[in-house]
Amino acid sequence: MSDTPTADAAPTEAVRRRRRTPLLVVGGIVTAALVAGALTIGGAFDGDGDSTVPTARERPADGAPPPATSGTPEPPATVTRITHADVKALTDARTRALRDGDATAFVTGIDPADAELLAAQRRLLANLRLFPFARAEFLPPTGLDVVRAEDAGAYSYDIVIVFSHQLEGIDSEPVAEAYTWTLSRASIDAPVRITKIVGSNPTSHPTRPVRYPAAWDGDELAVVEREHILLAVAATDRARAAAWADRAELAAKRNAEAWHGPAITPRRFAVFVPTKRETVRGVLGALTGSCELVTPARPGGGSMPPVGARVTFDGTDTAFASSTNPDTGIGLIRRELAEAMVAQFARSSLIGGGGRSRWVSEGFAYYLAGDNSYRDAARAELRAGRFGGKLPVDTDLLPKAKGDQAAGAAFHISMLTIRYLAEKYGAAKADEFVVAMYADPASLDAAIKAASGLDREAFEAGWADYVRAEIGG
Repeated sequence: MSDTPTADAAPTEAVRRRRRTPLLVVGGIVTAALVAGALTIGGAFDGDGDSTVPTARERPADGAPPPATSGTPEPPATVTRITHADVKALTDARTRALRDGDATAFVTGIDPADAELLAAQRRLLANLRLFPFARAEFLPPTGLDVVRAEDAGAYSYDIVIVFSHQLEGIDSEPVAEAYTWTLSRASIDAPVRITKIVGSNPTSHPTRPVRYPAAWDGDELAVVEREHILLAVAATDRARAAAWADRAELAAKRNAEAWHGPAITPRRFAVFVPTKRETVRGVLGALTGSCELVTPARPGGGSMPPVGARVTFDGTDTAFASSTNPDTGIGLIRRELAEAMVAQFARSSLIGGGGRSRWVSEGFAYYLAGDNSYRDAARAELRAGRFGGKLPVDTDLLPKAKGDQAAGAAFHISMLTIRYLAEKYGAAKADEFVVAMYADPASLDAAIKAASGLDREAFEAGWADYVRAEIGG
């Protein structure tokens, strides 16, 4: 459901204005835009190209200039430059500091006088330390050999840094989150400073990295763990977090009990429940819940099968009200966890264009949760003569206006498709249909045949009668 990050790694406009001649770049510089998304996030940081987990490419020792690219002369020693070794020294220090919990080392390179940036990065470290990472490292972009100005004066440059990480029991391999660092050097002999760190969310990039801001990028957190749930909340919501984790755990268990398809491999689910209005808007927009599928931190990006998911809920929604009834609003939680549960079967995290079919994923989520939220909308559409007896398509679920009744009806009819399969042919057949459509959304006719033994026309006839009977009363 998320847009996919990119960032601009070109020199800042302020720097451009300070220079009288174009900046020279020796070696390859990987920008986050990558020429309208020609490469993926997986290729935008160091890796050996063969491993499924990115590793730092071997470079000269810190402080030593990298070898010149073949055919390109080494820049003269009289200009200010930022080298790959400079950047790698900063990212390596940050990786070690995360492992050791060393707040001083984590902010290496940040101006000691920048109290705001120091506080934000120390808070980030404290938040990250709450999570059970199987692997976590900060990586510089590939190919940054030498970035230089045309003189020995002050110089700044924006660069994309990737946080490659794997949540224990949740991600089957590392995934990526991107940041843009502004690096500055006051003069040829001055140290490299980090003067700004912001999230990098490339909207035109064909990848599914972890959406910025992730849970750990904001306020101080509290984390509560259950057998199937890793729940993060703002520290100010710590007193309510245990009850919320219990409710999410109950939802996960009920989903598992209702599943009769192939084996499900995710053992746990990462859940973030913000309550601060600005945070909710930033990560959810107008939604009350979202399941973001993420792909590996390696070449392939969004075209790769998902290896994890991030589930986010609006903590002010009724599902997280202070009611003591564990069933309060549990349908919302079950819906989003349902999508995370079967993410492993998708050929791609992207919906359409080789990814899962949205009407199937939403229909399955509402079916598994037993959620009839849009029944009235479907009934109104039926009575208005707008149900044509044909299976939904993804575009049916897109509202054309706020509160679109037709889109709501499409959600309910999608749910009834999965429920019809379960009631007439068995829950296992319904689940197998979902798996087939996650693996290949173009396989609808074959998936219907495998589940029901019928061709699409015959199946639709029986299904349409069922839909009319269900919502026509």
